[in-house]
Amino acid sequence: MGKKKDLLENEQFLRIQKLNAADAGKRQSITVDNEDELYGLGSASSSSTNEHTTTTITQNHSVVASNGDVAFIPGTATEDTTDTVTQEVIETDDHMFKTHVKTLSSKEKARYRQGSSNFISYFDDMSFEHRPSILDGSVNEPFKANFVGPTLEKEIRRREKELMAMRRNLHHRKSSPDAANPAGENGGAASTGATAETVVTVETTILSSNFSGLYVAFWMAIAFGAVKALIDYYYQHNGSFKDSEILKFMTTNLFTVASVDLIMYLSTYFVVGIQYLCKWGVLKWGSTGWVFTSIYEFLFVIFYMYLTENILKLHWLSKIFLFLHSLVLLMKMHSFAFYNGYLWGIKEELQFSKKALAKYKDSINDPEVIGALEKSCEFCSFELNSQSLSDQKQGFPNNISMSNFFWFTMFPTLIYQIEYPRTKEIRWSYVLEKFCAIFGTIFLMMIDAQILMYPVAMRALAVRESAWTGILDRLLKWIGLLVDIVPGFIVMYILDFYLIWDAILNCVAELTRFGDRYFYGDWWNCVSWADFSRIWNIPVHKFLLRHVYHSSMSSFKLNKSQATLMTFFLSSVVHELAMYVIFKKLRFYLFFFQMLQMPLVALTNTKFMRNRTIIGNVIFWLGICMGPSVMCTLYLTF
Repeated sequence: MGKKKDLLENEQFLRIQKLNAADAGKRQSITVDNEDELYGLGSASSSSTNEHTTTTITQNHSVVASNGDVAFIPGTATEDTTDTVTQEVIETDDHMFKTHVKTLSSKEKARYRQGSSNFISYFDDMSFEHRPSILDGSVNEPFKANFVGPTLEKEIRRREKELMAMRRNLHHRKSSPDAANPAGENGGAASTGATAETVVTVETTILSSNFSGLYVAFWMAIAFGAVKALIDYYYQHNGSFKDSEILKFMTTNLFTVASVDLIMYLSTYFVVGIQYLCKWGVLKWGSTGWVFTSIYEFLFVIFYMYLTENILKLHWLSKIFLFLHSLVLLMKMHSFAFYNGYLWGIKEELQFSKKALAKYKDSINDPEVIGALEKSCEFCSFELNSQSLSDQKQGFPNNISMSNFFWFTMFPTLIYQIEYPRTKEIRWSYVLEKFCAIFGTIFLMMIDAQILMYPVAMRALAVRESAWTGILDRLLKWIGLLVDIVPGFIVMYILDFYLIWDAILNCVAELTRFGDRYFYGDWWNCVSWADFSRIWNIPVHKFLLRHVYHSSMSSFKLNKSQATLMTFFLSSVVHELAMYVIFKKLRFYLFFFQMLQMPLVALTNTKFMRNRTIIGNVIFWLGICMGPSVMCTLYLTF
């Protein structure tokens, strides 16, 4: 009884018992919510409650054996914990544990839902599969595989032949005596000379054709237009391209930019070093590892922003490239570190539960106590063993290695996991196609920027530097600038999207044999900003879903609405920082427009707009066409 009392009074066991209680239902991890709720698409009942619907996997602790006993060393909260736990050391002679920790928040949900013995893994919030990109799967590949020339004329002729055969058959039936009076020979009613009319229904043919030829013509028109613009610029500037401001921007300090980018990439391996120290037992993730990692991530972005602006004094184009790449590397570091940090917590909980079972299973006759420990072992074993399905030798913590992190940084994804779907081989013809697309798109973007955007930007700067003549006059000039820059910005927006999310990411995916090419959805068909926020940038959406939305619910005890607000707020802050890097001033225009998406999402969910999808798409495209131009001219003019 003494041992049972000691165990039942241990707060760490009480927490595990709570998470694995038989009546708690389905054991969960921190990411079990529907991702639609991130964008306000959940049910009304879900959004109105203040209770959490996600589960956290406890704090990270260390379990060590000493003289046959278990010493449990408490740590602090990681990304997927609910509270920062106060450590409380209690020395005892006979107790199993040398330390105690306070109970987690009373709102911490159990890992099992009522009526089910199944549990949900931390990693069930998303999956990677073998999928092509939308343009490849819907346009490029079908075009190359199925294009055979005109098919509509053949279909029309086939239908005409069928109709003629039907008419001949009908005429034959009408002219046949047996068909005219089929009942006369059998003593039936005699024909009165009137032949019954036969009604023939001919289905209306819907003419349809593919427009593959127009796809070729579109790119042909783009190519000829670009060549014409290039030739005109050449002759207008005395047979030289040296005066091109955009070309100067893109070729200035190339070696410096490349060197900084390489150093920035190499500095990401700091998080691998932290994980190695945790693996060797030098650091404990729950007490110090996550703190060092979080501080380093914050300093990482701030340092390189300061370096490029105040020390190297790079041009705005170089600065924004390095800033955006630093954000990509930051998200990769964070995902790698806290994925493994979560598994450190699971591994240590498994050690605790196994040692407690081994010591108390025969001395405590209480099914509830033993059952809680057994369920803890079951869940933790599943989490650890399910991370590497093909080769258990590559599972945690063996995945912590330089080569593993290197390949993760090469893959076109921001979410770390031990295994990804891979293709069997590299299609070098496909790589060549994407290389041509990359450089061709950059060429088109340079022409668009030089001819349609740069002159307007210079006029906007001149307006800003001119004498103040009143708000009305400045607004009228701003409207004129806005009208002039909209066409160029629309072209730039579409080209920029194609360059990054299709050409570059697919090229990198092919070179690394990364199988999941779902980098974007069909955002051009969006009828609400909720759809657009979710599918226009799948890699970033997945990162925000796991590491911001779900983690804020578990770490800060936020409900769904609050977590959504925090996600949009963080995204808006980062977007505004990008504007600061470019324009060197804080105006919060982009921050405002980013946060404006939330009321717009609520508007599209109203009864009036819910079924008016065409109107929704028109409003969406109006925002896409006008939004970037409005923000750019605002930052330049005011």
